[in-house]
Amino acid sequence: MFGSLRLLLALLVALSHVGVSVRGYHLGVPAVVVFLLLSGYVVAAMLHGAPAWRAFWAERALRLLPPYYTAAALGVGVWLLSGAAIPFFSGAGQPALWLAALAIIPLNYATLWPVLDTFTPVPPAWSLGLEIQFYLLAPWLLAAPRRAALAWAASAAVGAAAQLGLLPSDAFGYRLLVGNLYIFLSGAALYWVQHGPAANAARWRAALYLTWAGVAVVAAATAALGRWGTPFVAEVAVGYLLGLPLVAALARLSRRRWDDALAHLAYPLFLVHFAALWALQGAGRQPSPQAPLALAAYLCLALALAAAVHLVAQRPWLHWRRRLRAAAQAAPSCGA
Repeated sequence: MFGSLRLLLALLVALSHVGVSVRGYHLGVPAVVVFLLLSGYVVAAMLHGAPAWRAFWAERALRLLPPYYTAAALGVGVWLLSGAAIPFFSGAGQPALWLAALAIIPLNYATLWPVLDTFTPVPPAWSLGLEIQFYLLAPWLLAAPRRAALAWAASAAVGAAAQLGLLPSDAFGYRLLVGNLYIFLSGAALYWVQHGPAANAARWRAALYLTWAGVAVVAAATAALGRWGTPFVAEVAVGYLLGLPLVAALARLSRRRWDDALAHLAYPLFLVHFAALWALQGAGRQPSPQAPLALAAYLCLALALAAAVHLVAQRPWLHWRRRLRAAAQAAPSCGA
């Protein structure tokens, strides 16, 4: 039962982008980490057994792309109508950046090539690039447990190196697949523990315990080294350490219709909250913790836009997504 969790995570991301934090720590980063755990769980459910890879990729495309392109068009429209100098559109004159925004996949490399951040109609879309990269690899990667285990160990090592300062923490500890694949695979392992063969469940459970303990040890080391103020060291650790047991607990609950309804708003809210922010800024209102009325207006507008995107660009595809999930041997209890 993940719908309410998804909506809460999307709200945390939206709030983080108007300055809401906990003692200066970013709320959106641990939310994204939990999103990655959920994605791993759902993908493992869809690829359980002998999946049809093309059906899986088609379902994921229908899941991500129509709402994304609708939100991107909305963002561009708000920018054009407002006439404001929004930094995320400063590179709008470069056709290559439009192509990158349309392709989505390169967007999580903005920490290495900052020019990518100068044209992003949907600024959080970098995490969609990260997810798409995982989706492209998942059928091949999850088909062989040994392959998945090796990739998990290598990625966890890269993530730990980034946390400890041996690699750039923002890029290799948060945005690039090489340092985050272990998070997706931890979500997949949760599914395998709960729904896979009993003979393999003990090994994946041990891998989860070992990874959780390893993240805790690295987090303690980074705190001792004074690195918790480094982006986004503390937030990634907290997201994993709290998110893994939370997802494991919620996965055992039965689906509810109201929970599914909340899930329909989560992804569109994740996509459109910047458009809501820009619209209010264009009207001379700046949402912030110090301006509660403007903050409430921001959340209401973002939720209203999310509902509209769901009706226009998400709901019409639900029937086809269900058919494709059936073709890809989806597990109806996973939720997405």
